[in-house]
Amino acid sequence: MQPHTALRFSDTAPCHLEAVFFLSEQNDVYGWYAEAEGDRQSAAFFMLENFYSDRTPLFYRSLQDDVYGDWVRDQPYYDKVRCPLPEPLRHELERLQSIFVDEWLFFPGDPAAASEASAFVERGLPVQAINIKARRLSRMERLQGEWVYATAQADLTMLDFLQDQWAMAPGRQRR
Repeated sequence: MQPHTALRFSDTAPCHLEAVFFLSEQNDVYGWYAEAEGDRQSAAFFMLENFYSDRTPLFYRSLQDDVYGDWVRDQPYYDKVRCPLPEPLRHELERLQSIFVDEWLFFPGDPAAASEASAFVERGLPVQAINIKARRLSRMERLQGEWVYATAQADLTMLDFLQDQWAMAPGRQRR
């Protein structure tokens, strides 16, 4: 399984960031998704069962940003479940998440990210709860008020699907 990466960042009000890496195996998709709007953030590991099939996808996600913690099935209804991922896949997703975050993202509370935050401010960009590293912006394409990056063959509909699922999660407001 080859990991794919996609990021989308809007620097116009309301500023919004979405970042995902994922692996596909047959009809299923496994990965990690994060979003931020201002000082609000959300991140979780996920599984989309039957995403690439004619059947209705089942959406599973970790309740926290922890592949080993509690999970829920959000679609077709909200229900706590055991983690649907096999143990070796959990380890791999955790490893890939660490690499992805180190390569692409920074968090303003991290002392090591002070230079990244300064670079954002110098470019006139807002610093949010989660941000794309300033040096990575050059790898992104500017499209209709958004910065977009995706690895070759990454399915950008994945971002749309995940954004919709996160917006419908209990306790969340739809944007």
